[in-house]
Amino acid sequence: MKAIRMPRPVFAGYALLLFTGTHWPNLQIRGPVERTDLWVHLGAFGTWAALAAACGFFGPVFSKRNLTLSWMTAVGYACIDEGLQAIPALGRTCAWDDLAFNVLGISLAIGGMWGLGRLSR
Repeated sequence: MKAIRMPRPVFAGYALLLFTGTHWPNLQIRGPVERTDLWVHLGAFGTWAALAAACGFFGPVFSKRNLTLSWMTAVGYACIDEGLQAIPALGRTCAWDDLAFNVLGISLAIGGMWGLGRLSR
């Protein structure tokens, strides 16, 4: 079964929305559980990684090369994104636990895609 690539404008649109959301001044997320924002980080960056990998920027969607480089790119982006939140004018928080949940979401998404790729062979 051959994977269908995600149209790159879909990824670009999501990436723009995520960047806007993570840099919106003084944005705070409240929810039914303490630190709801961590779960939002997990899902948001996992989605970013899955969409990037599904675009096949680095080769066939489920190839080891594409998934590895997509994971590395997503983690690199998550580090930059979190670091930019330290800009005082944004009134945001740059935190290690946020970054940890970003990386966890990325890893779960790429791991899930690896599993799907194995099943599709």
